[in-house]
Amino acid sequence: MKSELVAALYGTPGTITTGAIMVAAVMAAAAVLTGGDRVFGLMTAAMLAIGAFRQIAHRRFMRVDLPKASDAEIDRLERLAMFGAWSTAALVSSFGSYAVLKYTYQPVAVLAIAQTIGYLAGVSGRNSSRPLITRVQILIAAVPFLLALASTGDAAYVVIGLTVALTTVLTFSSAQVIHRMFVARLRTMRELETLAVNDTITSLYNRRGFMREIRAIASAGQPVTLISIDIDRFKGINDSFGHDVGDALLQSFGDMLSAELRRGDIAARTGGDEFMVATSRDAPEAATFARRLVMLLGSQRVLAGRHVTATASIGIAPAGCASSIDEALKCVDIALYRAKLEGRNRFAVYTEAIQDEHEDGRAIEAELREGIRRGEFSLEFQPIYNPRSGTATMAETLLRWNHPRRGMVSPEIFIPLAERTGLITVLGAWVLDQAIRTALTWPRSVGVSVNVSARQFDRGHDLVGLVAALLRLHGLEPHRLTIEITESSLIADAEHVTARLVALRALGVRIALDDFGTGYSSLSYLAHLPIDTIKIDQAFTQELGSSRKAEYLMNAITQLAHDLKLRLIVEGVETQEQLAIIQKHATHGIQGFVFARPMTAEKLLPMIGNRVATGRTKSARPGGGPRKGDRFSEVA
Repeated sequence: MKSELVAALYGTPGTITTGAIMVAAVMAAAAVLTGGDRVFGLMTAAMLAIGAFRQIAHRRFMRVDLPKASDAEIDRLERLAMFGAWSTAALVSSFGSYAVLKYTYQPVAVLAIAQTIGYLAGVSGRNSSRPLITRVQILIAAVPFLLALASTGDAAYVVIGLTVALTTVLTFSSAQVIHRMFVARLRTMRELETLAVNDTITSLYNRRGFMREIRAIASAGQPVTLISIDIDRFKGINDSFGHDVGDALLQSFGDMLSAELRRGDIAARTGGDEFMVATSRDAPEAATFARRLVMLLGSQRVLAGRHVTATASIGIAPAGCASSIDEALKCVDIALYRAKLEGRNRFAVYTEAIQDEHEDGRAIEAELREGIRRGEFSLEFQPIYNPRSGTATMAETLLRWNHPRRGMVSPEIFIPLAERTGLITVLGAWVLDQAIRTALTWPRSVGVSVNVSARQFDRGHDLVGLVAALLRLHGLEPHRLTIEITESSLIADAEHVTARLVALRALGVRIALDDFGTGYSSLSYLAHLPIDTIKIDQAFTQELGSSRKAEYLMNAITQLAHDLKLRLIVEGVETQEQLAIIQKHATHGIQGFVFARPMTAEKLLPMIGNRVATGRTKSARPGGGPRKGDRFSEVA
């Protein structure tokens, strides 16, 4: 506060210079009117010298960085302002007093009286930030002048003296009032400035304040590393626990972040759940810092009486990664995006390779939209065989993208991209429609399964209504359609997804839990989800034959499926050795390269009626169909 009050003393350098020149001109005029009075000449020179001194003091003030200045430097500036103001007051008072006493009834006295009274009248608002300076100015200028007027004994001068005395008293008292108004205005401005650059929840900088600070750092040529932090799935926390808990989490994280900063670091909350840090740490130190933040935020905490666990994704980039701060912010955003892409609850450091991949991903995103519009997508089907009869009981639908320039684009690339952009609902609806159409060309004993993304369960997308409409439109028996889901579908809103699955089951559609054996909570899902089938993930299948533990777990899963009356399908069976091991278990379906690779509907159709050698199949009866009543011949 004191630095700002002192700064106000130097707020009108032009006025001070102009005033000094005008007073000097009046004194020079007095010298001329008196025929060259040397005292007036000396006063003129002294006034010009004081004006020059105050200009030099102002230049010194301009060279000082007040926010970083020491108290001694600020006190020195204040003393220089005091000396300039008080010496001016003393010289003006001397001019008025000398003219009145020596040239009492001459025109020069009138000129001096007018100058002195004018100065006194203008003092009240001149140094309002420091009332002591103003009051001393008034006393120095008024007291000698009043004594000079009174000593003349002339009635007119005495009346003028009384007027000056009244003006002095009023000015003396108003100086404090003006000072209070000045301080109140200054405090209001500081509060508004604080609100403009600080976040009200965390007390950190907001985006505006952060940008101001890092631009100042960049202008000074100091090295800086940018760290972008995003609280994972913050919207879900707000929706589940309420905004009071969400605000408490933001405040808790802000406090934790502030405690981890070191001298010179700058932290800000730049968005709803977004934080930024600018630090002098190099990339390895910043990575260590980010790793600690991930650990600290991921720990459980009690907020507003609720146990809340949140995680964070973090991106790191040196400001030197780009030619400007604004471009560097894009670099750190790309690193943050990579951390989210890799599964969240982690950090990623910006590299040129990540930049290239990001730009390629943006290009693919645009091409994905065009690919949907141009019809570049197609379906393939991989049959699932009954291990008893050796016949196909179902085929899994697989989406393919034949890009005109890139060739076949892996689903591992375009499916996550479609999910992030929301295009998965468009693709998913098309896949369901085409899969149901294709299944109508197969025997009625063969069903079709379709993988459904977590995004297709979003509240803004009516998956149940879509499935019901397509079944009704094409006339496919509902039990021939199986919807495959993964555990990831349940993470965001398990209650809503479960309700949608129950509604699908009510239509007669079957539900399969895909990738079983890889999730940490699969057993919990088996107990609560309305599912008919579990599919053993191929990653688990690959361990059969090389891991005794995998075989023991396979026995346990088979028994669990039998006890829960669930169908069991094994995916990714590629070798005869794996097939021989799986044959020991009562599975309902086998899927993998050992029997057939994914193929077009045209190639699949003539193969559906054929049997494959599973090692357990019996000789084919006339007609080639399965025996009636065999529970393994049902649609898996």
